[in-house]
Amino acid sequence: MKLFVAVTALTVLAACTSISEVSPAGDGRYTVTTQVRGGMTPWGEIKASSLKRADEYCTQQGKQMHQVDMQTHGVRGWTPQEAELTFACVAG
Repeated sequence: MKLFVAVTALTVLAACTSISEVSPAGDGRYTVTTQVRGGMTPWGEIKASSLKRADEYCTQQGKQMHQVDMQTHGVRGWTPQEAELTFACVAG
């Protein structure tokens, strides 16, 4: 019985994370979205995933990432969590 409870608890805490490809948003801006389904992932980790992907994208171009906007959607542990980052790559 204890094993069943432990496995159930781990299943609830487990999360599936996906990070979108970088997409042009016009005017030299781009978007990237991180989505987490299930689990209890802190918002800071979700936002950090989008920021890391954007930074990697700009670094590949020899530029620096500049955050323009960050929108979050969802409720931790209840609905999918999503962090949508709008950013620009600027000369360093």
